[in-house]
This record gives sequence, structure tokens and C-alpha cells, in this order.
Amino acid sequence: MVKSQPVRPAKPGFAALTYDPAYTQTQEVGFVERIGGALIGIPLGILLIFFPIAILWWNEHRDVEVQQALDKASESVVTVPAATLNPANQGHLIHVVGPATATAVNDLAFGVTLPSLIVAQRQVEMYQWRERRSEKTSTNWGGSQSTVTTAQYDHVWSSDWQDSGTFLVPQGHQNSPMPAPSAILGADDAKLGAFRLNSETLAALPRNPPAEGVKSDFPPGFQSVRLEKPPAGFIFDRTGALYQGKDPQTPVIGDVRVRYAGVPTGQTVTVVARQSDDGFTDYPIARNTSLLLAAVGGYSAETLLDREANAQATLTWLLRLGGVVIMWIGFMLLLGPFATLVSVVPFLGTLTEGLTADIAFVLAFILGCVTIAVAWLFVHPLVSLAMIVATLAIGGSYIYLRRG
Repeated sequence: MVKSQPVRPAKPGFAALTYDPAYTQTQEVGFVERIGGALIGIPLGILLIFFPIAILWWNEHRDVEVQQALDKASESVVTVPAATLNPANQGHLIHVVGPATATAVNDLAFGVTLPSLIVAQRQVEMYQWRERRSEKTSTNWGGSQSTVTTAQYDHVWSSDWQDSGTFLVPQGHQNSPMPAPSAILGADDAKLGAFRLNSETLAALPRNPPAEGVKSDFPPGFQSVRLEKPPAGFIFDRTGALYQGKDPQTPVIGDVRVRYAGVPTGQTVTVVARQSDDGFTDYPIARNTSLLLAAVGGYSAETLLDREANAQATLTWLLRLGGVVIMWIGFMLLLGPFATLVSVVPFLGTLTEGLTADIAFVLAFILGCVTIAVAWLFVHPLVSLAMIVATLAIGGSYIYLRRG
């Protein structure tokens, strides 16, 4: 059963932050329905337990393969002058540093020309409705559950389109489509000395991390760009951004503002990639992994390769964490029917849900670590054995303490 009604915010002063009242929806699920849903979750839980094993296994082998390949790339990369092309380097990994040049960047979406830039970042924001949704679920005597969903709506400038079709109450909160997404735009004639800078190479420029302690709305090396004249249908706001709407001081839903930042012609650029005729392309270093590195400024090849090694190491840890989390969800689904059965007495259900989540996490952690350790038997045998011993010790200590 679903009930929906508008309600006023409970906290004084909170209403001043919103443009619309809050709405609530109450949904009740019976005990039989909950049992059926819990039983359906068992096969999905089994899949979510065993599927990450393959992912974790692949991830460990990928990490070792990529790191070893990056070490070889560091030894084989050749630094070449930007002013001349050497056909002998065709297909090789090269390192080029020099001033990049271009005539202009053209933004066809808004009819804007940005002169004397090699690459530009376009940031598009639209004034739109935003939904803030929260849920509170309570278990009733007999095992049924009531879920109260509260939604509030306010206005916000956002580069991400808020899909009003998914709102709890879409009526009166419709957002029009974004006119164009934020994007990286490259000059058609961009060059690095004698080398052509294609769109893939230019798109790699903003991927680098900012310097430590530096905070900026733009990627490293990008500078704010102000146009001399707005295109048709736009005006300037007080910051110099393009504005599509009647009054920047009083925006309405659907108003759009556009900002640009770019790298000016003559700026030093560094590229580490495979030489392909008069340009650059991906350099394969491992299965499903290739290099095309670029940065604004003058850097050694070792610096960019070290950054890539750090990025790959971060990806490895994220995949490890993701695999364990998926296993955790799988074990909770597997143990779900038991927690649902006990929930006929609400406080026992709450205790059981916490206990099953606790047990599911320990099982996922142990299985994930053992999977990683076994995978390492083929790449780092001594470290693998140490991980297995440590994991079993942690798991055994936990079980002992719980039983005590």
C-alpha cells in the first residue's frame, strides 16, 4: 500500500532553503512478501559471492603484469626532439616536450570560437530542480515492514542533469534537457613541434592530478577564458560566464551558464605515447592496457610513468575493495531469509540483521583475502603465504571472541 502527501518541514528555518514543501510516501510490505523476496535473493547472493572471485583473481594478475610493463616502458622510452620527425621511431614509445601551437578551438554546440587555444574545457550548468530523498524503514510486529520516503525539492545550478522523470513527485518539478554536456574540446590544427596533436592526445591533458596543496576549478595548466562577445541568445553574467536567460541575478528553471578554460598556444606540453606517422597513439604495454600520457608543462618521462603507476595501483585497490563489498552483499542476501524469519519480533529482527551483516562482512573479508593470497601464490609466493596466515589468524580470533 502506498500513500503520498505533502508535509511541511519539521525544523524551523529549514523551509527557507527550499522552494517547495516536502512530500512523503509510505509503503507497506507484508511478511509473506518479504520472505518471498529474501528467498529470491539467495541465487543472486550466490552469484555475488563467486563472481568477485574471478574479478579479484584477474585483478592481481593484471596489477603485476601492468607494473612490470611500466618498468619496461620506463627503460625503453626514447626522448626525441619536438622539432623533427624521425621515421625510425615509428611504433616506438617516445617522450616529447615542447611548445604546443594552434589557431583556435571551435565549440560548435554554442557557436563559440576560442582563439589561440590548443584545448579547452567547456563547463555547462543548468538551473534545475533537485530532489533530496530520504527513507526510514521500520519493522512491525508480525514481520511486515513500513518504509516512509520523504522527498524535498529545491533549485540548484548543476553540471549533472537531474532526471525529473525519476522524482517521487515529478509533477511541477520538470527539468528540460541539458543543451550540451560539459566537455574537453581540442583545436583541429594543434601541433607539438612537428607532431600532430589529435583529439585523444589533447583529451589526456586534463587527466593529471593538481599539484599538492593547489585547489582549482580547472585542470592543471588550464586558464580561465573570457570571450569578447557573447554568441546569439546569450549574455554575460557578472563573472564573465555566458548566460542564457533573462536575468542572471534572478535565475529561473532552465537557465544555462557556460564557462571556458583552456591551454593557450605556446604553452609547453609533454607527451609519452607511441609514434604513429606524424602523431601519437596508444602504446600497448599489457593485455587491455595501453599508454597515451600527456600533461601541460615540461616533465620527464619517468614522472608521467610514475603517475601512471600510482593510478594503476589505486585502481587495483579499488577493485579489491569493490570485490569484497560485492561479496559482503552476496553473503547478506544469502543470510537474508534467516533475518527475515526472526523479524516477526521487531527487536529480535533488528539484532539479527546487525549480526548477519557482521558475519557477512567477516566471511567476505576472509574469502576476499584468501582469493587474493592464492592469486599471489603465482606471482608473489612468500607474501601470499604471509597473507593466508594473517587472514586465518584474524578470522579465528574473531570467531573465538564472538563465542566467548
